[in-house]
Amino acid sequence: MSQTGVPPSIPANGPTSTANGTGGSGGAGADPSHSSSTGGTQFPPLPDAPPSHHVGAGWSAAHPIPTVQGYKAAKERHQKEADEYASIVAKRAQEAEDRQRAAEAAKDEKEVPEGDTGKVVGDEKNVAKANQDKNTDPSAGRGANEKSRLMEQMNANKLKPTERLEKMPKGERRVRDPTTGGEIIVKDADPKDFDPTRPAYQGSNILYHAFPPPAPPSATALRTKLRSLQYGVAASMFFVWLSVAFGSGLGKLIWRTVLCSAVGFALMTVLSVVERGFEKEVERVRHDMGRQRGEAFSPPTPESVEWLNGLIKLVWGLVDPSLFISVADMVEDILQQSLPGFVDAVRITDLGQGVNPLRVTSIRALPDQPGDANYPKTGWIDEGNDFIKSKDTSGKEITEEQAGDYYNFEVAFSYAALPGQGAHLRAKNIHLLIEFFIGMYDWLHIPIPIWIQVEQIFGVVRLRVQFIPEPPYVRNLTFALCGVPAVEVSAIPMSKHLPNVLDLPFISSFVKMGIAAGTAELAVPKSMTLNIQEMLSGAAVGDTRAIGVFLITIHHCEGLSAQDNNGLSDPYVVLAYAKFGKPLYSTRIILGDLNPVFEETAVLMVTMDEVRAKEDLSAMLWDSDKMSADDLVGRVQIPVAELMNEPNKMVRREDRLMGFEDSNDMPGKLVWSIGYFEKAPLLKELERGPTVEEAKDAPTPPKSPPEMEMLPHDKAPNPAKKDLPPAPPDVQKTKPDPQWPSGVLSIILHQVNNLERQDLKGASGDREGEAGQDTDEPSEQSDNLPSGYGEFIVNDDLVYKTRVKQYTTNPYFEAGTEVFVRDWENTVVRVVIRDSRLREADPILGIVSVRLSEVFAEASSVTQSYAIVEGIGFGKANISFAFRGVKTTLPPNLRGWDTGTLEIGDARIDIDPKNTSLFEPRPLRLRVVSSESTEVMPKKEADVNGNTISWQMDMLRLPVYARYQSSIVFEIGKVGGPLALAGVSNKPEAIAVLWMQDLTDDIEQEVKLPVLVGKDLATLRLNAINDQTAKHHDFTVIGTLTAKIKLDSGLDEDHDKLRLSQSRRHALEAYDHIEGEAEVAAKQAHFADDGVIDKQEQKEIDRAHKRQLESRGRGPAQIKAYRTVKWMNKGLKDRLPGNKPKTREPSIQTEA
Repeated sequence: MSQTGVPPSIPANGPTSTANGTGGSGGAGADPSHSSSTGGTQFPPLPDAPPSHHVGAGWSAAHPIPTVQGYKAAKERHQKEADEYASIVAKRAQEAEDRQRAAEAAKDEKEVPEGDTGKVVGDEKNVAKANQDKNTDPSAGRGANEKSRLMEQMNANKLKPTERLEKMPKGERRVRDPTTGGEIIVKDADPKDFDPTRPAYQGSNILYHAFPPPAPPSATALRTKLRSLQYGVAASMFFVWLSVAFGSGLGKLIWRTVLCSAVGFALMTVLSVVERGFEKEVERVRHDMGRQRGEAFSPPTPESVEWLNGLIKLVWGLVDPSLFISVADMVEDILQQSLPGFVDAVRITDLGQGVNPLRVTSIRALPDQPGDANYPKTGWIDEGNDFIKSKDTSGKEITEEQAGDYYNFEVAFSYAALPGQGAHLRAKNIHLLIEFFIGMYDWLHIPIPIWIQVEQIFGVVRLRVQFIPEPPYVRNLTFALCGVPAVEVSAIPMSKHLPNVLDLPFISSFVKMGIAAGTAELAVPKSMTLNIQEMLSGAAVGDTRAIGVFLITIHHCEGLSAQDNNGLSDPYVVLAYAKFGKPLYSTRIILGDLNPVFEETAVLMVTMDEVRAKEDLSAMLWDSDKMSADDLVGRVQIPVAELMNEPNKMVRREDRLMGFEDSNDMPGKLVWSIGYFEKAPLLKELERGPTVEEAKDAPTPPKSPPEMEMLPHDKAPNPAKKDLPPAPPDVQKTKPDPQWPSGVLSIILHQVNNLERQDLKGASGDREGEAGQDTDEPSEQSDNLPSGYGEFIVNDDLVYKTRVKQYTTNPYFEAGTEVFVRDWENTVVRVVIRDSRLREADPILGIVSVRLSEVFAEASSVTQSYAIVEGIGFGKANISFAFRGVKTTLPPNLRGWDTGTLEIGDARIDIDPKNTSLFEPRPLRLRVVSSESTEVMPKKEADVNGNTISWQMDMLRLPVYARYQSSIVFEIGKVGGPLALAGVSNKPEAIAVLWMQDLTDDIEQEVKLPVLVGKDLATLRLNAINDQTAKHHDFTVIGTLTAKIKLDSGLDEDHDKLRLSQSRRHALEAYDHIEGEAEVAAKQAHFADDGVIDKQEQKEIDRAHKRQLESRGRGPAQIKAYRTVKWMNKGLKDRLPGNKPKTREPSIQTEA
């Protein structure tokens, strides 16, 4: 960390180097707003800092679990940025030298008289270096140091540019500071940056002394002797080998060579371990000396941070270790995602902070924003989006988000383990107990416990505290690390009680990289925000992160460019946020069309992250290719802020497609409608009154002095003078407004307590008097530990999957997601807890199934512990549900489920007499085709009566997914095709298309559809049929198809017949456990109503019984070999040609 007024081109003493206190751009006289094109000496502009991550938000697609591999890639990127920065600083220094020489030459020519005020530009780096050394080096006045400093300064101008670049500080890079909004120079922390000959930080406190204290010269000499002894051992063993190896035959040569090598290797290893232990012990002693000195001088010394270290030391031992569970969980997640191939899993079984606390080594105040004289600094607080305000539950803007005063400061911290290696001393340091599960071909799982001790930590953090006038007087705390802190750990195998004879370098390096990957997510320009006000007030998870939704209808495209050789395209539209880039919605593909008509409606959620990041909503037009990657044709991009200017109404737009190079225009236009809809406020009148218990616990409102002196018959004072505005509705006591049934649902799985597998193994031997089953509490040392993970299923669609928590009975997830639900009063949510297993299907440990109409009967936010049921395990899941409606009312047909079963009754076609020449009424085949399945009514069952063709049929049931993007096509007759002469043809003569988004759930309707004939029915069936379709497509309406249709919402046994991928199969299994098996049993209970159960009915009964046993892990499913064979058989079937799902399934959100 550098000091105020020190240019960033000068290396500072400390774990990281930051810009000067005024937020300089990285060099004297630099203007970061200029591009680097002018001679390569101007610093390029920096992007804005990303939105701060809020505590409790968990991992998500936008904030995935960091990995060691990702951190290594980021380090390479940072090193490239550091090299570019160093190169520019070196060029600027060279330019400064050239200007100085030119000024001196001009001075000599003009012979400026003595006393003239002409100003000469000197070497910025060396002048600043001299000033810094004068201010910070306590030994600068000593002869040897002063001479060395002056010689270095005088010879600096003689260095070549390459030599100067080599002497530049390594690893420094420019970033945007999220706390002050300025540009700073940071460097990942390194213990080597602590120069013992100079003070670590500038300031008038006890730590002005060298930190850490310099190592004694005797320690350096002893370390040199140990290293020389290693070389001596190697040389001695070599001479011994020369003396005894030869002259006694080949066998003895080999034996003596191996023996000498082994002895030499063992001796050098012992000496190396001793040397490493000595070095670590010296470092511990040095830091302990600094700690003792600070504590000794703390009371009388003014302006010292030791008072704070004393307070931290007092509180450190009182802190409940359970508060660090989230830290251990983050490290465990990162390690799990970064494991090498031969390690199956990792878990942290213990985390202790010990009694040796972190120490603050320096604190300094920071400016609110460099060069900004206006206060308060709302520009960088809102990041230029001050028109978007957060709102409370009543819809009132929360002024505290920007109100109050801000205090920005920077804290340097360090940590060092206590000297000594005894087991009782190790327990006093920060430590982890990690178990690595070593696998062999996924069959063996050998737990290897490793004791991890944190040896050293160095780092710098910047903080911004928001003070408000209401208790507790603090609202938000935002912090960001200035570079990745330096962390040193040691890995001791098996137990903390064993001597540290083997410090495992691979394990310690892996754990150290995992910690670095986690802390890198908090390093500038990234940051994290804690709402201290909510934490101190005990507020529950009460609101959604989404502040509203975009309701988007893609109508059609016109005049697209041809991308295929046939002069056509296969277009589809993808919606995404431009900077985030991940596709959030995709329309169906319409084959062979330059004027596609989609008429699809999508919903995208909007959070403050998109607002602060100044995102653009992007609609990208793609061309689908079967044999190669899809082509990106064009796009339409609109700023999110612009779309939010007119909330709560739909706006129809026509936008020309733009290209990606120089924003050139592309052929074609997109016609769509967009509306931004805000969250609806909760109504105070819907807030329930206090219960009897709440009323008893509520404090009695204080009386004013006049009221205390009043008698019963006295007139009361005016209450309006004392009454305050009513508090906003309490989300835990106010149910959602029924006027707004559509909105954002938040689901968070916090933890599963006492999760265990059901153990029903038979007992051998004498069983008399023995307990039937184990009733003890689950133990972390059991052989039957589950590896649990959660799945969220909303209206029978799997929407989210958590990470796997390996081998634990109390998995801590703190994972969740937010989804848009069309009607909360008709929504069912299932949280499924599964056991992750190798070489077999993941069984269901238990399910929590709730109806939102019951969950939100009295509240809009509920946190509750639910027992998991209908599985092979036990446990209680702690889950939070929250719902906030949005200010839009969708029509009934758009408030249904996306999964269901279509029931079709009798159908008939009435041919217009004017079109009998185009289509002659006669007995014809009728095919009912969905994206998942097909039903056929042969022509022999068709009945012709005049111009009417009718089919009497039993109720057809077609299982459907993605109902709002799908259609049902009625194909009438068959003609043409290459095999028409052989009597084989599948091309229909006419079609009628039903788009299922037009149906209302669970209501039988009589629908009338136009019957179409035309040249290209294959393309026509993919388009929505309306006036726009008629403009560009050649077809004729010849009549009307009438049918009785009902869309039965949700899954049923018909879906089991489809070829499903894993996500839909898991959703179906959850449905079977909760509803399906009960429905099948109720149906089979009527098999004996006629007095006899026939052979087919008995087969169905046996099949259902076998399926129930397997789903509960009973019968043959108790045997692992049987489960493995079933898993392999299923995998082989899925990979056979023709067994893949017909439709592409939506990707499931996950944390990893």
